[in-house]
Amino acid sequence: MGVLTQQVAMVEDYFATQWPIAISQAQSMKHINQDITHVYIGGCGDSHHAALGMELAFGVYTGRQTYAMEAMRLARYAPSLSGSVGNPESCLVIGISASGEVARTIEALEIWGEAGADTLAFTTNPESTLARVADQALILPPPDIPHGPGLLSYLGSLLLGYAVVATTLEGSGRKRFEELIIELSRLLPGWIQAEGERSAQFAHEVREAAVVFLGSGPPHGSARFGAAKVIEAAGENAWAQDIEEWAHLEYFCEPASMPTMLLSAGGRSLSRENEIIEAMAALGRNVYLSKWQGGRDWRVHEREVFSPLALWAAPCAYAGSRASILGELPFRDFGGGRDRREGGGPSRIRSSQRLGLDLIG
Repeated sequence: MGVLTQQVAMVEDYFATQWPIAISQAQSMKHINQDITHVYIGGCGDSHHAALGMELAFGVYTGRQTYAMEAMRLARYAPSLSGSVGNPESCLVIGISASGEVARTIEALEIWGEAGADTLAFTTNPESTLARVADQALILPPPDIPHGPGLLSYLGSLLLGYAVVATTLEGSGRKRFEELIIELSRLLPGWIQAEGERSAQFAHEVREAAVVFLGSGPPHGSARFGAAKVIEAAGENAWAQDIEEWAHLEYFCEPASMPTMLLSAGGRSLSRENEIIEAMAALGRNVYLSKWQGGRDWRVHEREVFSPLALWAAPCAYAGSRASILGELPFRDFGGGRDRREGGGPSRIRSSQRLGLDLIG
């Protein structure tokens, strides 16, 4: 059983044990300053995908302008591009890193903190550099799993984000929010099994060594995450695209049967999704639709906001199946010049030079 598949089997228990911890952590932090008008969320890899997933939740429920960014953009470009940079005290900047040692995410919190913004870290490591440089840090214990493509750490970052959002709400609003999380955890086992069986079959049907994941809004974060798992687990070419952008780019790609996985929450992009599905059928694309329906009485925005906690299921099952079919080891077993040291050896993910506010101008 691959590492990814092992984590899928652990998800139900992980939700049950980690959501109470996430809520407790969020409740222990000082309240978000009422003068905060902008929220920036960033990270690298899965942490960035989690940021994309929780962006709408922060915007809808906190009423603050919220932007999810890659850590490089958050660190070296956002301070100059943001209209709020003249008043950094109005900004909350959240940096996400499971290890807490990713240089670019640390740099982002250092730069924004130096400018006067409130900074918050999501990590598994209370002794990490990220936890130390942030004004506050929320910690979820690291999952006990072998080294390999991460799923539980990604879900942990999402849970911390939703927990922070929950603590900004009051009364019936907060009660409803937390009830949705609990109901989602109850729906997950059946959803995981169904999506796992279907996507494993899809993986065996695929002949081309490239797959594109599609999604808009929160599902775009899930699409990015899905592509990452295929790359990490199976070493195959995979990428993610926004649904509208597919019509302008991948629509013209060959082969006509290119495998495509569309992740949907039936939300704001639904009408465009239906048009794109028609276009893909006309081309002869090999399409897998993973559509999260939520609970029976869920409103459209609720289904969409919480969809990142569910839409990983089909991509992870697909990635695990492709790795098994190809006989691949995670991260290509660090061959061909790759290096496991510090998370990437020559890529210097952790030891990359960090700049300060004075050097980015």
